Amino acid sequence: MAVKLPATNPALAAGTGGQQTDEQVRSEIQQVLTTLEAALARGDSAEDTARMLYAEDVLISSPDTPVVRGIEGATAAVQDFFDALGPGGGKGCKYRVIDPVVASSATFASFLSLSCKANPPVLAEDLDLRLVYVWKKLPQGWRVVLETVQYGTF
Repeated sequence: MAVKLPATNPALAAGTGGQQTDEQVRSEIQQVLTTLEAALARGDSAEDTARMLYAEDVLISSPDTPVVRGIEGATAAVQDFFDALGPGGGKGCKYRVIDPVVASSATFASFLSLSCKANPPVLAEDLDLRLVYVWKKLPQGWRVVLETVQYGTF
């Protein structure tokens, strides 16, 4: 027997007047990612980009680098990422949310794919990353509180 889930998740409805669905939360996250892609394409600073994406107390784990804690460390990591892409390299970067996702009115967790086009001579080949993002809804909007990075595609 199939169970039909309500259009509005009760966990999401708490504190939102019953108005927010899983798809609405996902849409909000997608809007942040779209804004982030635009910032990369414009060449926004590492500091502006980090503050757009990360919470003050973010924790980032990635291969071949020490664990990063806090927005200052995240800003330095974003600058390192920009340097690895080369001048204007952010223009070729695209995010994609990978299903399934875990969503509530205050948190969102999912795998993401980040693909950046080659930007010779600095980035000789396309760069594909598998990310795990855990987002938290803060007064300034959705921000990543936990990030894990691996090389490769889904």
